[in-house]
Amino acid sequence: MGKALLVISSILCIGSPLPASAELYEPLPAQSFSVSFDEIDEATLQTEVLRQALAFLHTVQAYRGQTPTALRAAVAGDIRKDEQDKLIFLRNIADHGVLEGYEFKQESLVRGQYILLQRPLNGLNEFINYYQALKRTLTESYGTPVQDRIIWNNDLYKPLPDYWGVAVMIGHLQYHAAWETGEGTLTLELTGDHHCKMMLEYQSQRTGTQT
Repeated sequence: MGKALLVISSILCIGSPLPASAELYEPLPAQSFSVSFDEIDEATLQTEVLRQALAFLHTVQAYRGQTPTALRAAVAGDIRKDEQDKLIFLRNIADHGVLEGYEFKQESLVRGQYILLQRPLNGLNEFINYYQALKRTLTESYGTPVQDRIIWNNDLYKPLPDYWGVAVMIGHLQYHAAWETGEGTLTLELTGDHHCKMMLEYQSQRTGTQT
């Protein structure tokens, strides 16, 4: 483990951050990078990540076209932002930050994002495992993704699978998958900028239309 910590501390300052995709939320305040490696049951955390992500997906699909008032009553968590076109909730999974955002057009829900931020670091490939587990579950429900990409922006760590999580953290590696459903587009991404970030997004095809 000492070798892993040495590798992390020596590379956190290299690698350029990836361009950010359009997101519903304001970034959380900057935090100092911490390495935990405590006795964390990753299987338990993975189960909770899957539960929350799938609950988000059920909510955004079930409440598609409905008003912010309906979402306020349906979603748990502290409200971080409450505006005419955005409603953002804040919570945690263990020590990881969760931001769950909903976007409205003319008081009608058209888009949602579930974002899990890695704080602290419990394992080098922790978030890759979460991404792969959620991707498998979504594939079981929606079939083969129409997009399924592993993108190396810098292949320094490509020969070292045990350190691919580090590659994600410093922007060298990202994962992307997307599905087309009958009612919208579902996107799953894993990116990084000094910490890993997993995003699940649902975009309704019927933007601005009440159901």
